[in-house]
Amino acid sequence: MKSNQSEPTKGNIPPPMVLHIDLGNQSLTSWMKENKYFIHSELVRYAEKLIENNLNEVQALMLSNLSDNVVFILKKENIYITLEKAMEYFLDIEEYEQCATIRDLLTLMENKNEKRDFKTGRRNQRKSKAD
Repeated sequence: MKSNQSEPTKGNIPPPMVLHIDLGNQSLTSWMKENKYFIHSELVRYAEKLIENNLNEVQALMLSNLSDNVVFILKKENIYITLEKAMEYFLDIEEYEQCATIRDLLTLMENKNEKRDFKTGRRNQRKSKAD
């Protein structure tokens, strides 16, 4: 496994390292099907970095074999969709600690006044009493 630098980020916060997994001659599709837990866990971990550091996007995982590369990029505008999919997966396998982590991330996002509709990912800004 190798790590690569992501694109520059805001302020002085160093970009998170990209987790590079070289599969050799193994099929990407087969590996991803067999490693859903790992992939979802890493996406939640990188989503946390994106939210806490107020980044617009972060490259999370790079999977490669002899013929293909797949890069998982998390974007701020789609992070609710990513977390929703991860929540569905972890609920299905009854991994409630991960569900609690995802819930906490969603709460953190709400507290940063960036609430979006959980189902559609649409922005739904809270209005202050002065509005």
